[in-house]
Amino acid sequence: MLTILFTIRTPTPSPLTLNSFTTKFLIFQNKSLITTFYSSQSESNFIALDKNPKKAERVLTLFRTHGFSETQISRVVKVRPTILFSDPKKTLIPKLEFFRSIGLSRTDLPRIVSSNPVLLGRSLENQLIPCHNFLKSLLILDENVVKMLKRDSRILLHDFENVIGPNISSLSEIGVPKSVISFMLFRFPSTAHQNHKKFKRAVEVVFGMGFNPSRSMFVQAVQVICGTTKMTLDRKWAAYRSWGLSDDEILMAFRSHPVCMNLSEEKIRRGMDFFVNKMGWEAVKVARCSAVLFYNLENRIIPRCRVIKVLISEGILKKDASLSTFLMPPENKFLLKFVSKYEDKVPKLLNVYQGKTVHLKKGLRSKDQNVGK
Repeated sequence: MLTILFTIRTPTPSPLTLNSFTTKFLIFQNKSLITTFYSSQSESNFIALDKNPKKAERVLTLFRTHGFSETQISRVVKVRPTILFSDPKKTLIPKLEFFRSIGLSRTDLPRIVSSNPVLLGRSLENQLIPCHNFLKSLLILDENVVKMLKRDSRILLHDFENVIGPNISSLSEIGVPKSVISFMLFRFPSTAHQNHKKFKRAVEVVFGMGFNPSRSMFVQAVQVICGTTKMTLDRKWAAYRSWGLSDDEILMAFRSHPVCMNLSEEKIRRGMDFFVNKMGWEAVKVARCSAVLFYNLENRIIPRCRVIKVLISEGILKKDASLSTFLMPPENKFLLKFVSKYEDKVPKLLNVYQGKTVHLKKGLRSKDQNVGK
């Protein structure tokens, strides 16, 4: 232990002298805590820690008994250094027990709290419990609330009466059912605590675009509009327009799969280039099923399209087949429906899928065969 004291270099916070209990305590407790604590504290807090070492010991012990790692404890202290002066019984234990009572596991609790330590600074009676009850009234089960908190625990920090509540009301007023609102909270919790004016405007825009309020696509579109600047949306719109799509066709793509506007311009370009220039399909065919642009080009789209191209050239499939029929099913179903089913008519079709064979008009040959003979 003495080696630790003499070998660790610690930042020197002026005007304090470091040969105090504070330095020794932090080093013995956790090597990283000393840098964390010194980097953000005033002289009064150092003095407070010197005068109340047992309180800080109890706080750190409490975190450890609740499954927090040393790294997670450091994160909490970095964001809320004064937590070391808390009374565990009065302020920390009730909150940690509350989080465990709603279903956070011993693993979930440290991860969520260390990623958002501000939670421990909120009132249990006035904020955390009322907000949880409000969210549970929409999500029905505690396990759904837990899954939502894993996505975005910040929702517990927001004013559910003046922000989250009014946003939910904006959806209810235009006929969005509770099931769709629950879907939004579960999948896009950060959307629910957007500025109310911004949220309401997004709802109006999406409604004006012709989205059906009774379907989940509506809140997906609200999430995109809320989370994207006008400048960025304009750039994405232009990226689709560069492939000859009209505004109506781009709107069709957006209605088909709203988060197509979350794709990077480069991913849009690469996907459209393959479908239009390599496969010879019209851009509007992609717009009708814009979800396919999300799939991995090399691992999913190209292998499947190799098979489809062979089946089309052999007259087995029609060229106007919807992209969704062969790109959206899971791999086992695709292989069953488009490879195994036709291997008697088209030998080595599995090799085509795996990229081991090229397709020529007069048959199939392996890649290492001299196709020029």
